[in-house]
Amino acid sequence: MSERITADPLQELAPEVPPHGPVVWMRENLFSSIGSTILSVVSLVVVLFAVRGLLGFIFDPSRRWDAVTTNLRLLMVQAYPAGGITDPETGEAINQMGRIWTSVGIVVVLIALTIDIFRIGGTMSRRQVGGVGLRIGAALLVIGILGPFSLMGRVGWLVVGSTVGGLCYLFRQGETAKQPTIPTLGVVTVAMIGVLAALVLVPVPVPSMTDDRVLAFEPVARSTWLPWTILFLVAVATHFVVQGLRRTVADSVLRRTVVALWVASFPLIVLAILRDPGIDYTEVAQLYIPAGVAFAVGGGLLLWYLTGPGSGEAGRALAMLFLVASPFFFFFSMPFVIRWLWVSLALFAMAAPTFGGEGAARLRYLYAWVAWVAVLAYLLVLITAESTVEIRTGFFAGGLTLTFILAITGLTLSFPIGVVLALGRTSSLPLFRLMSTAYIELVRGVPLITWLLVAFLMLPVALPQGVAIGNVMRAVGAITFFSAAYLAENVRGGLQSVSKGQFEAAGALGMSTLQTTVFITLPQALRAVIPALVGQVIAVFKDTSLVTIVGLFDFLHIARAIIPTQTQPINFLGSIKETLIFAALVYWIFTFTTSRISLRLEKKLGVGER
Repeated sequence: MSERITADPLQELAPEVPPHGPVVWMRENLFSSIGSTILSVVSLVVVLFAVRGLLGFIFDPSRRWDAVTTNLRLLMVQAYPAGGITDPETGEAINQMGRIWTSVGIVVVLIALTIDIFRIGGTMSRRQVGGVGLRIGAALLVIGILGPFSLMGRVGWLVVGSTVGGLCYLFRQGETAKQPTIPTLGVVTVAMIGVLAALVLVPVPVPSMTDDRVLAFEPVARSTWLPWTILFLVAVATHFVVQGLRRTVADSVLRRTVVALWVASFPLIVLAILRDPGIDYTEVAQLYIPAGVAFAVGGGLLLWYLTGPGSGEAGRALAMLFLVASPFFFFFSMPFVIRWLWVSLALFAMAAPTFGGEGAARLRYLYAWVAWVAVLAYLLVLITAESTVEIRTGFFAGGLTLTFILAITGLTLSFPIGVVLALGRTSSLPLFRLMSTAYIELVRGVPLITWLLVAFLMLPVALPQGVAIGNVMRAVGAITFFSAAYLAENVRGGLQSVSKGQFEAAGALGMSTLQTTVFITLPQALRAVIPALVGQVIAVFKDTSLVTIVGLFDFLHIARAIIPTQTQPINFLGSIKETLIFAALVYWIFTFTTSRISLRLEKKLGVGER
């Protein structure tokens, strides 16, 4: 007799949730072994002593943080005149600080446009938002425990930290806490409202409104609350304007428009708004307008011929003739505008076979030429006109404004130079490769401070008699040529990452070397080296602080040498530690923001993933 064995049906069980929580995390990551435990404990002790020392320095009653709050305007714009121009009729000083606020307003509008049109932001979950709040609450608790406060002050910090942490912990709870339902821009807006409220409500030591020789505890934004409120309302209004434009204008057109506005904003702000040039309209009518019209029409006819299918080798020879003749215009007493318009025409003529074409492409190229003539003529009018902003230091900008001018101008000018040097170093022509290599190795082998000293001490001796270059332009030149050498090596690394198959495919399509470089290899190379390029941007922004050695009134120079030596109207002698810490904080804010933007851009472009 056989027995049949039957198995009971297995009951399906839910997978067991793995152990988790802060205790489990600490056990696995900090105290997993004896060595890990010792290192964690030692590191924790070192960090606690460091944080305690830093908090003791920051909250020490003897610290002169009033040196920072009192001189915020000096740190931002240096001595930009609140009354720099005198009315010839009344003899009263005209306030020009409105130009600063106009510039800030343009930047605020552009930021709002960029966020809305490019749809920057996304959504966050309650768990993510609560996690940020928990970290803030923990930081407040640490400050309350380790800070040098009285009993009541310590209790206050602990109560606020516990309240923030507790509320955020409760906010993270619930079954839907992991669902991304909170707009990121909404969180940022609330944070900005909090910052603005602090500027308006939190009292800090500033000069008294009745006597600037006496400190009084008043809000930072006591005299600027109206401009900040207007800017906030303008940013909100920009959001609704963009929503209306989206119904009638394509997103691609809006994005190109925003990029063009960003490019045009910097020269407009620096050369036209802040500089307030005294334009000679008679010279404009007699020289610039006729020269611009003549080059727009004559150059347009030339480019129409060069972009046509029948130009061939004769057209290329004619374009090369224009390029070869360009240097001779700088040796003759030609007007400034004609020299640069001729050089521009030569470059457009050389690029006509690559960027021109038939039909709509041909017309777009001619429109680009006419637009460039107008833009270049206008820029030359602004550059050659004398600034009417009167400052004792000789340059219209200072402080953080000058730092931005040096960094943005240096990066803008060095980028095309660096690309050309990178292409020259990878060129198959020995002459171009040798010249590019010599430039890169020579410039990189010498510190930037040395090139700044060369620009300030040796360049004036080498210039022809009667030719003078301002101090700021010398600093811009040194930063530009120094940065170009490093950018060239970064771009060269990207060019070497492009496979040979890309060149072969472009050749099979009949593309020229220039077309292959511009449309195939260079975009891929720049995409591959975005982290290195952003690192160079951060380095240049910080390296601008070296101009303090040559006496320019940039942000660091004011924090290091000007404020700590003030005796009037308030004595701030010996406050160099406080001002330098504030300067370091400002530099860190901008560099950290740049790095986060870079990470977002890398993620969007898939750098390192495909």
